[in-house]
Amino acid sequence: MSFARLLPLLLLLPALTWAADNDKNFRVAPNMFKEGVLMEPIANMAIVKKESMILSESPMVPLRSNIMFLRHKKGPKEYLWFSGPVHGSNFEKLHAFSLAENYLRPAEVMLLRFYGTQTSRAFQDEADIYFDREYIYSPRVPKLYFKKNGQWQMIQETGRPGIISIDKSVPGLSVSSLTVPMKDVPSKLYPMKPGVYTFSFSAPNRLPYVDAVSVSEGSVIDLKPQMLVADTAAKVKVTTSVTLEAVAAAQSLEETEVLFDTLASDVQKKIDLVDTNAFASKYPKQRRALMLGVSADDSVYIKYANFYQAKREEAKLRWRIDKMGSAGTVNRAIRRKLDSLQALPLQVSLVPTKIEAVNDENDCEEVVVESAKAPAAAPADSAAPADSSAAPAEESKPKTEYRCKVKEVRLFFGKEGERYDVSWSGTVDEYSPDELFKLLSSGASSRAFISIEKNNPVWIYDQGVLKGRHHYQYVKLTLSVNNKELTTHGGFELPQYIFDQPEVQEWLNRPVEEKTHKVKEPKAKTLKVQDDGIVLDVALHVPRVVRDRERGNVALIDSGSFRYKGKVVSMSPFAIQTTEVTQQLFADVMNKQDSTKRIKDRSTFKGPRHPVHNITWDDAQAFCKILGGDLPSEAQWEFAGRADNNEGALWNLDEEPNPSNYAVYKANSYSLGKKNPGYGPQPVSSKKSNAWGIFDMSGNVAEWTRDKYFMFSVWVEASNPTGAMMGSTKVYKGGSWKDSESLLNLTERDDEDPRYWSESIGFRCAFPRSLFESNGK
Repeated sequence: MSFARLLPLLLLLPALTWAADNDKNFRVAPNMFKEGVLMEPIANMAIVKKESMILSESPMVPLRSNIMFLRHKKGPKEYLWFSGPVHGSNFEKLHAFSLAENYLRPAEVMLLRFYGTQTSRAFQDEADIYFDREYIYSPRVPKLYFKKNGQWQMIQETGRPGIISIDKSVPGLSVSSLTVPMKDVPSKLYPMKPGVYTFSFSAPNRLPYVDAVSVSEGSVIDLKPQMLVADTAAKVKVTTSVTLEAVAAAQSLEETEVLFDTLASDVQKKIDLVDTNAFASKYPKQRRALMLGVSADDSVYIKYANFYQAKREEAKLRWRIDKMGSAGTVNRAIRRKLDSLQALPLQVSLVPTKIEAVNDENDCEEVVVESAKAPAAAPADSAAPADSSAAPAEESKPKTEYRCKVKEVRLFFGKEGERYDVSWSGTVDEYSPDELFKLLSSGASSRAFISIEKNNPVWIYDQGVLKGRHHYQYVKLTLSVNNKELTTHGGFELPQYIFDQPEVQEWLNRPVEEKTHKVKEPKAKTLKVQDDGIVLDVALHVPRVVRDRERGNVALIDSGSFRYKGKVVSMSPFAIQTTEVTQQLFADVMNKQDSTKRIKDRSTFKGPRHPVHNITWDDAQAFCKILGGDLPSEAQWEFAGRADNNEGALWNLDEEPNPSNYAVYKANSYSLGKKNPGYGPQPVSSKKSNAWGIFDMSGNVAEWTRDKYFMFSVWVEASNPTGAMMGSTKVYKGGSWKDSESLLNLTERDDEDPRYWSESIGFRCAFPRSLFESNGK
């Protein structure tokens, strides 16, 4: 063999060698982490060492917020895991890698081995890797490589996030934020992406205020709260009917609020006598948009400005009342009482004021209804004169209406301006949504028991005048119908005038902490599926599956990103069939075609739900074109198959990995022999779907894609990759009933002449998503 013919093989040899390596050799097994080992000195450590001794921990996910984690490699099979606050000056020496921009997740990268180059010598480059919820960091190299699905992949370095350090020396200081979703804001915040951040400060005997800071890449911001001490020196004498004894005797929040309203009424006549010049000169000024590096119409800046003005009005009112002698003393007592009562949880019993059906616009159909009949002719003895020219009464004609299925019931409580003004939409276990709506609409006795996290309504002011107090911290609803308690699933919705309040926004944006557990490989979502392969229960972000009369079941896939051939690429929305094209669908479509244009089904293994096979690329594409689609590109096919994860073999995400749960392949089909009914391709959707409700992407029959194949093609577009520009063969994916487990990986590919057919190759079609959204299906 000549050297020229050997050259392509020699160039491919390293790739073949790497592909042969098992991914498991490039991951850290959870049992390699050792607990209780003393931390040894580490140069330029980016974790603050508060204690004299720091012991290694067991890695837990999700990672705690605002904490830096260190994975220290002590030996080839021994890793230590430490945590602590970030060390500011050493943090500035790290190379940062954004997980979101590199399409990776914390639970995934925690178990990856990292390399400075595409070699297997990892010890020095991954000796110390830092982690937090959004980034990983290397103290050594600006590029990191890892191996996944048998190929090297690179993580691109990104800008290092910033740090906000808050001075908390003021006694009793409480810090909250609209832009940082934390219940208790700590003294040091990171990682902070570039942008504007807003903080609200309050403390005993201090006037509340709101401040904003601008964070740039890698910056460290020191924020010192400017807390004005409340001036209680009396300037105006005000007599009030509210006494300290009455405040102490108040038992409920509502009673205390009445006392406050009485006090406010008493001081209202004299409040203008208090000079506000001193307040205006001392109170911290609102930061200008230019100082924060944004425009005045920036949405974050507008929220900050509104939040600032609300707190300034509150501080101004408190400052003025505190200047009113005994009224100021009573005011401070009332505020202490309000604070203690508002911190308590609350449960209320409310009767719905209105009931609505929430229809599913994606599940509608035309129904025939009887139209109203024409009025009957007047009787013969009627006093009305006969009109011989009148036309005979028309017979009633049926008409059609477009009716949608009820998916939820919406209950309204209270009304605008009342303390409880909220709605709830949801379902119950005991009745279907349609049954529940009919039951409640028929006049059934109903009552809701609503739990509220804190008895702390938002006080809404208009030009300094209190307009109303409204609850908003709704967390749970239990419904009782005809004295029967029902199990509910749903959520609350606030009216806009309450929803827009900064205090309400702050609560709505609070973090919901997940339960932590020991680190392990990320797991796939489990779906409930009917025998015919229709998804019944899907998780959030899962594509909607529609039933189409002409094209079968189709998944409508949103735009997104994923790691494709070692690079993060973005994908536009598209639709793809949830199963391989069946022989029944193929026959139905062909029967509608002119006899001269029909494509022959050469499938060997017959069955209406068996996939079409023995079909060439040309015929497969022609079939998809008839349906208004095309074969999927390799990127579309892989994006749909991997369902928002970086794993190519879906069973690796399960507690007990087993390819037989997902795929018809060599071990459970070809190896059984020709006399076994399991030999050959099986009916579609006979195995588990992926997390997006798409079946048989691994095994059964391999599937043609639209892309050309070329041996030395390395270019991958950043958006909607379309394959090689050169090449005469076509790519097919997924492995078949004849292939071993290693060939079922969704990142694997093979190629053949477009005129080739085989009993192990079939196809499915992809479509423009607009094809289904425009026709109302």
